[in-house]
Amino acid sequence: MGRSPVLGTGALAAIERVCDSGLGAQELLEEVVARIVPGVGAEAFFAGATDPETGLCMGAGVVDGMASSICAPFWDHEFFVPDYNKFSDLTPERPAADLHEATGGRVQRSARWRAFHAISDLDAEIRVAFHAGGRTWGVLQLNRHSGARPFTSEHRDALARVAPLIGRGLRTAMVNEPAAPDAGRGPGILILDERGTIVSCTAEAEAWLAELREGDWCGGASGLPVPIEVFALSLTAADRRQPAASRRARLRTRSGMWLIAHASPLGDGGQVAMVIEPAKASQVAPVIVEAYGLTAREVDVTRLVARGLKTDEIGAELFLSPHTVRDHLKAVFEKVGVSSRGELVSQLFAEHYHSSLDRCVEDGGARVSARLERESALAPRAIDRACERIPEHV
Repeated sequence: MGRSPVLGTGALAAIERVCDSGLGAQELLEEVVARIVPGVGAEAFFAGATDPETGLCMGAGVVDGMASSICAPFWDHEFFVPDYNKFSDLTPERPAADLHEATGGRVQRSARWRAFHAISDLDAEIRVAFHAGGRTWGVLQLNRHSGARPFTSEHRDALARVAPLIGRGLRTAMVNEPAAPDAGRGPGILILDERGTIVSCTAEAEAWLAELREGDWCGGASGLPVPIEVFALSLTAADRRQPAASRRARLRTRSGMWLIAHASPLGDGGQVAMVIEPAKASQVAPVIVEAYGLTAREVDVTRLVARGLKTDEIGAELFLSPHTVRDHLKAVFEKVGVSSRGELVSQLFAEHYHSSLDRCVEDGGARVSARLERESALAPRAIDRACERIPEHV
């Protein structure tokens, strides 16, 4: 990777080791940020793992030096206000961008900077997106306070150098973290106002919130801390211009359990109703398949394996020779870390989705923990539906 004048060879090597160490997303972010912040001289920062489909935070993050009042304008500007260096505009070819550079030294041209500067003394800003497989698995914003020097192109280049390493690590973390057992809890309902403050919630919703990542950066006046991912989803849902698909988000508890949150606007007062419940298999499988880094053709083969087709049948379905099918299947086995078709279905389905078979039959697939022989009848259908939604470029 060469030597960076900002993050030295030792720091770069340490970040690479962290990203390849098999840590979960939260631990990985804490480790890499602890190495990046001193290297670039940041005085405030936010980093979060994100869902590659929605761009919303997904159960892991760190923040320091930013007032809680920044949370609302942070996400409001990210999703709804045209601006410089939005996370969605950063690409694998340009993963890091400096605000002073983007505005020609006139940071006042940035609506985000103006909003932040009116609340606190955040000034210089660098933003980074962590990509893997052409998708965004996490984001980072670094700031310095007013009066400090702006960041330099050396800082930006150093961050661009480590960005793909961290993206790869965050993607792998999605399958490294062990899944949690079913909490035996049903859906929870909460109401949030236009500021993202919880107005009311059921006991089940409060219990689910407690299971999410600790931290009250977006805490509201109700006294209940609002996890960043829930807060961001509520702001997205409040904007009626957003498509219905953007009002749904995958969440992950600190213990590794997958949840799904659905949000809808209420009337014209800006309030949002949200339901949080255990995720169904078909809602989890897309991100898990992406996390293994399967190609589009490998996804096709995996889908047909999950349906129980034999090698010759898969070849006929995809117009491939049996030898080519076996080559694709070998590559899939290596990426997923299994040695048989049964293990492949189990790894993609059972290892990340736990529940009783009875409940899975009743509600269409809420977390399966049964043994492989009990799951095998359900897994092909769930993975087949999920894999059909994997983007072509994965």
